[in-house]
Amino acid sequence: MDTVMKFIQLAVTLIVGIYFFIKLLSERSSSGEDSEALKKEAERLNRMRRTRLSEPLTENSRPKDFSQIVGQEDGIRALTAALCGKNPQHVIIYGPPGVGKTAAARLAMAAAKKSDGTPFAESAPFIEADATIMRFDERSIADPLIGSVHDPIYQGAGGLGVRGIPEPREGAVSKAHGGVLFLDEIGELHPMQMNKLLKVLEDRKVILESSYYRSTDKKIPLYIHDIFQNGIPADFRLIGATTRRPDEIPPAIRSRCTEIFFNPLTLPDIRKITACAAAKTGKRFDAGVCDFISLYAANGRDAVKLVQTLVNISELENAASVTLDNARWAVKACRFKRRPDAYKDESVINISIVKPE
Repeated sequence: MDTVMKFIQLAVTLIVGIYFFIKLLSERSSSGEDSEALKKEAERLNRMRRTRLSEPLTENSRPKDFSQIVGQEDGIRALTAALCGKNPQHVIIYGPPGVGKTAAARLAMAAAKKSDGTPFAESAPFIEADATIMRFDERSIADPLIGSVHDPIYQGAGGLGVRGIPEPREGAVSKAHGGVLFLDEIGELHPMQMNKLLKVLEDRKVILESSYYRSTDKKIPLYIHDIFQNGIPADFRLIGATTRRPDEIPPAIRSRCTEIFFNPLTLPDIRKITACAAAKTGKRFDAGVCDFISLYAANGRDAVKLVQTLVNISELENAASVTLDNARWAVKACRFKRRPDAYKDESVINISIVKPE
C-alpha cells in the first residue's frame, strides 16, 4: 500500500512539474513573440517619423512677424495692447477664416514675453487647442480642456488604479499655466465646457472630484491629496478665436475678455498675399496672373492654394512660367467664385473674367 501511495505521489509530482514546465516555456515563447512584435512596431513608428513630405506653401507662407499679416493693423495693435505689458488680458478675436487670427496670437505671445514688466516668463507656454474637436464626456471620464480623474473603476486605470487610487489628469488649462491658452473656434465649445472654463478663469485653478478619493487614505500619494484639496493651478491668459458673431458667444465669457475684430481681406490685401506667396515659390508668374488670382480668392488661404495649384500644373507641363490661361483654368476647374468687390476694381478691367459653370 505504501508503495502504491508513493507511486501516486510521484506521478502527481511529475504531472504538476510537467504542467508548470510547459507553462513556463509557453510564457517565455509568448514573451519572446510579444517582444518581437513590440520591436517591429517601434521600427515601423520610427520609419513613419523619418518619412516627411515637402512643406506645404500654406505653412511656408505663415507670417513670421506682424508686418506680414496683411490688412489687420488695428486688430494687431489692439491685440498687443491687451496682451503685452504688466497686466495682460483675456482676449476674443473675431474674424473670417484665413485672415491671420492664429498667426497674430502666436506673434503677440512672443512680443508679450519681451515687453516691459510682463508676468510671462521666457519659458511661458503657448498651448493651442481646437474647440471643434475637443472631446467631452459628461461623466467626466475625459476632458482634455479642463482635466479629469482616471478612477480605478475605468479600464486601463494604470498602476495607481490597481491600488484603488484615483489619478488626476491635467487638461489644456493647466498645461497653459503661466502662459497663454489659444482656443481656436471657441464658439464651438459645449455649453458645459464653456461654464467650466469660466469657473477656471475666475478661480485660476481646476477643482477635480472623485468618489474614490478619501482624505484619510494614507496610501494615496501626497501630491494627489494636494490636488483634490487645493486644485491644480491654471493661471493663464485666454485667447479665443472665432468666426462667429459676438452675439453668438455667451455673454459671460465675453464679459471677461477684451474683444478684438479682424477685418475681411480687401482686394488689395489679397493681391499682396498672392504676390508674396508667388515670390516664395521661385516660379515666374506672367503679368496679370497674381491680379487675376486675387479676383477669386476669398481669403489668404484661397490665394495661397491657387498659387500652389498653378505652380504644380506649370511644372507638370514643363512650362517656363505660370500663365494667365492656367489661372483661368484653375478658377474654373476648382469652381472659385469672383469676389463681389472685384467688379468695382477698374485696374483689372482688361483681364477677362471666367464664370465657373
